[in-house]
This record gives sequence, C-alpha cells and structure tokens, in this order.
Amino acid sequence: MQSLSVTENLFLGILRRGRLRFNVDWRSMEREAGAYLDRVGLDIDPEIKAEELSIAQQQLVECARALVHRCTVIYLDEPTSPLTGKEAGTLFDVMGNLREEGYTLGFISHRLDEVLAISDRVTVLRDGAKVLTAPRADVDRASLVKAMVGRELTTREHVRAHFDAAGHREMLAVADLTSLPSFDGISFSVREGEIVGLAGLVGSGRTEVAETIFGLRPANRGTVRVEGRLLEHRDPRTCIDAGLVYLPEDRGRHGIFPEVEVQRNVTAGVIPRLERLGPLIKPASERLMAKQATERTAVRMASLDTLMKALSGGNQQRAMLSRWLLAGPRVAIFDEPTRGVDVGAKNDIYQLVAQLAEDGLACVFISSELNELTFTCDRVLAMYEGRVVGELSGPDVTDANLGPLIVGAHHK
Repeated sequence: MQSLSVTENLFLGILRRGRLRFNVDWRSMEREAGAYLDRVGLDIDPEIKAEELSIAQQQLVECARALVHRCTVIYLDEPTSPLTGKEAGTLFDVMGNLREEGYTLGFISHRLDEVLAISDRVTVLRDGAKVLTAPRADVDRASLVKAMVGRELTTREHVRAHFDAAGHREMLAVADLTSLPSFDGISFSVREGEIVGLAGLVGSGRTEVAETIFGLRPANRGTVRVEGRLLEHRDPRTCIDAGLVYLPEDRGRHGIFPEVEVQRNVTAGVIPRLERLGPLIKPASERLMAKQATERTAVRMASLDTLMKALSGGNQQRAMLSRWLLAGPRVAIFDEPTRGVDVGAKNDIYQLVAQLAEDGLACVFISSELNELTFTCDRVLAMYEGRVVGELSGPDVTDANLGPLIVGAHHK
C-alpha cells in the first residue's frame, strides 16, 4: 500500500506484538525487514513510504513480502511490464536466487522473450482454456505465438501501406512545447490519416509530452493546435471538445474505472453529449451507444454490465478505445496501447489503429517496443533525454536506424 512504510507493507497482517498487550514491536520488525530486503537485493530504508520508491523497487518489496509471509509458491503477474530492461534483469536475478533456494515461481507475461529466457516449463492459455504445456526446450517463439493466437502471424499482417502526405490536412501542430525538467523544445505535426510514432527509452519524455499536449501537466512554453485552432489554457475537457483524445499509458491507474461496469466506462468520456430526459440520462440511449462502440472494437465480455476489472488486459484496452471513439476524435494519442496484452490482442490493436488512420484519424503512437513502431507508423520521432534527436519516415523507419537514436548513440 502506497501510503504505508516498507516495513508496514512487509508485515501487513502479521504485525509483531510487543511486551504490552496492545503494543507493536516495530524495532524487531525493522531489523527483520532489513534482512528480507537484503535477500531481494534492495538497499533502502525500511521506514521509507512505498510511494517514494520506484516501480522496480516496489516490485522487489512485493517479493520480500512473500518471503516474510513464508510463501513457498510465488506468482508474479506481468512484473516487468513497467520496468526498464536493466530493472527487469535485477528482478530476474532475484527470481533465480529464489529458485535456487527451492521456491516455486510462476511467471505470467506477454513478453515471450522473457518467458523463453527464464522458464523451465511453459503453459499457454487462450480464451480461458489451457492450449499448451511443454518443457522450455520443446517450444520457441513461433510455436508460442501460434498457440496464443490460434493461427500463424506474419509480418504482412502488421505492415501499413505507404502514407502519402500530399493532400492531407495538418490536424495536430505542436510548436516548441516545453515542460521542464521532463522535455524541452518539442515540435512536430501530424496530418489527417497519418500515424506518427514517438520512440524513446523510459525517462526520455515521451509520456510527459503526451500529457502536456492533453493538458494533464503544465507547459513552460509552446503551443498546441488542432485543425489550426490554438488550444489555450488546455485541460482534458477542452482537448476532447476540440477533437483530441489521449489513451494513457497506465490504464489501471489513469484510464479505467475497475469497479464500474463496462457500459459506464465506455460512455464516461461523452457524458455531456448523452441523450437526456430532463436532467436524467436516457438509459436505453446510453446502452445503445456503448453497444455500438464496443462492437466496433470487438470487446469480448459477458455483457455491458460486466465490471471492468473482470476483463482481460486486451479487452480493457479495447473498451478504452471504444470510449474515445465515441468522442468522435480528429486526433488520438495512443500511449503504449499494447502494454500488458497478448500477441493476438496486440495484432487486433495494430489493425484497429491502422483502420482508424485510413478513416482519416491523425494518430500519435507511443511505444517502447521498436518493432511496434517500425511496422505501425508512417513516421517516427526519436526522443532522448527530453529532446527530439531524429526523425525517420517511410522505409527509413527500421529498428537498425531507431535503436542508435534512442540510446544516444547519435551524440558519439
């Protein structure tokens, strides 16, 4: 829990009793907490609040908590999704040590390279059913993809036809946008029907740029225009009304309402536009809008009354797309739209974004996976330490060209 200290998180539910009946022996728990933190490679003050830790450190604290509670079987659900490669490597080292100590570990991930690198045995689930269990030595990436999707995937399915900017209106224009210390002097434009990618490592400023464009964080200077209209004093409502929407990176924290049914999640972005009878929203009208929107993005669910938290990651993402399509956007920013979803759902999202672009939507596509950008985007801006350091378009958008830019090799 974010507001509690590391020690409190580790011993939550099993607080050590002191000498007095209603006393807690904090001193002994702090000493013991330090020992457990050492076991997972964390050198931090046990009294620091969890909210002050990085995401990687929070993941390791969760591992330590499992050890404190004497768990011998530990499942890690998408633990590397928010982590950098280096942070993920630290977590894998901890997992390796725990395995050597005799712990049984379950690793749930859509990152197949990680699954293949650390697993002894692999199980694939599809549509709620087990479709494959095999020793690591008997599977490879292609066989896992086929099992997860139910068919072969080819590169041809992901590649979008060449985009010709001639005759397409400029829909989004960002000029000298700055929000220090995150990024400085960002300028780019997106045309009608174009998919422009933002590439960069974690911390390069990609998400901060998107949030500033959408009015979620203040700008020191710079302008944002949608269809030539200057958006002054930006906030999300102003942007939505102007035809600009933002699909956030962390849908769990900043996107979905997990305890609310799918229907209300989908219509949440257009509440002022819903048909009303006096002050009350017409339920039938709202339901029809949600039904049409979720059918367009192929959300798989029992019904519109299903709670959002009951959907898979891929279907939550489709539902989020449904919400913003109802707003009738002219410009959409997709921030890590495939994070935490399986390869089949990823393919569906790529195809949906491509179709939206074909229908005239101007798209900004942010991703930390270079191959996503190379076969999804018409043009890619590479960011490094808060600045755009390169721009690639058409056939020049390749992993080989992007890689050196996002790691700062252009400075050498």
